[in-house]
This record gives sequence, structure tokens and C-alpha cells, in this order.
Amino acid sequence: MSGTNHKVVRLAGVDCLQVDPIGQSGGTVLLYHGWGSTQESYLFFSSIVSGWGYTVIVPELLHHGYRGTLNYADPAVLEQTFLEIVLQGSKEAVEMTEQLGGPSGGKIGIIGHSAGGFVAAGAFAKNTDIAAAVVINGSCAWTEFYESYLKYAGKPALSEEERAALAKHDPISLLTFEDERGLLLLHGKEDTTVPIHSQRYFMDKKACAAPERLRMVEYGGVNHQITLKMLEQAKLWLDSHLRAN
Repeated sequence: MSGTNHKVVRLAGVDCLQVDPIGQSGGTVLLYHGWGSTQESYLFFSSIVSGWGYTVIVPELLHHGYRGTLNYADPAVLEQTFLEIVLQGSKEAVEMTEQLGGPSGGKIGIIGHSAGGFVAAGAFAKNTDIAAAVVINGSCAWTEFYESYLKYAGKPALSEEERAALAKHDPISLLTFEDERGLLLLHGKEDTTVPIHSQRYFMDKKACAAPERLRMVEYGGVNHQITLKMLEQAKLWLDSHLRAN
């Protein structure tokens, strides 16, 4: 996007776009795009987050942008590659966080939309150095989401082996909310791409978590979009968890 000052940085073997704030940074935020999108298309989003006073890193998901292309509209392609992309993205996000960490790096947050929301949840669950995560129209209950999808699509259910393998990476299996970190879920009630069910399921299973550690906001009349009200909640969440008190 022309007019946005950014540079390319390489983290975890991935060329990422970095957008710096004006003045001192309040921390670093990894920003993940969704299925069929690209890091380039998220430069405007990144300029908004950098305007909040954060250094923003925008990675490219596997098989997207400069890392390749797929027929994103083909349901068979989605079924074959979605979990691979999410698991690889989560692994890379953990590695990026490790590279970005250190006393001078400030706190680290992560935001993701759609498939990027799955990535953000997976990385947050596996790396306690990520102080805050915002999952927009994604899922933190991967097994529940995937089983619901298979049932809806008329596909065979997961085998016990497949279920156990997925559970090892599923945020709902890994997150306990016993530390100081915070996870915010933002979801459209009418989302037809990633139905809200699995996020409600996650919240029900983690109902004992304190509201400053886990919160969900549902938006009526919203499908699979990012709204201004979602951005407002994301900013408030990052500010409360990344900036020094």
C-alpha cells in the first residue's frame, strides 16, 4: 500500500513487513492476515495498530502472498491445507516471539483475523512470552471447530488418533489462565465462515478465568468482518496488557 512506511524484516525464516510507530514504541504486535489474504493487504490495518503506538510485524502465512498461492475458493483445498497453514503459522509465531524477546524489546502481543485468529490463539497457547492476544472471528477450540465443520460438510468424523494429534496443539487443551496474560475474543454473531459456536464452547470450558485474563465480545449483525468497534476493543486490550502500569 503506497503511503505506508514499512520495511522488510526476516523472522523465523519468513519475510515480514514491519511498520513502526511515530515516537517510542509501547511494545510489538504480530498481526496475522486471514485465509486468502496477504501481508500486503494488511498494511492499512498495520498502520492503524502502529498509530496506537506499537511496532507492528505482519508475517505472511504459508501458501499465501510471496509464499505461494492456492485456489482459496475450493473447499477441497481448504480441507487439505488449512490445518497445515495454521500449525505452521503458530510454530513460526512462537519462533518470532523468541527472536523479538529480550529486555529492550518490550512486551509482545498478537492479533489475528480468521485463519490468522487460529494462528494467534495457537501461538498464545504455546508461548507465555506473548502478553496479549486478540482473536477476531477465529477459534480457540480447534477440535470442536473442526469436528463441527466435518459434520456440517458431511465428512467422516475424526478418528481417535486424529483427535489426539489435534488436541496436542489445541489452545483449549493448553491454556489455563493462571498467569498475567490476557486473551480477547471478538466475534460476529452471524459469522458463516467461522461460526461463533466454537468460541462460545471455549468460553464455557474456561468460565473460571478472570475477566482481565479472558474476555469475549459478540457483535450482532456482523458476519466475518472486522468492525470499528472490534478495533476499539482490541486497542483497549493491548493497552491494558502491553503498556507498563
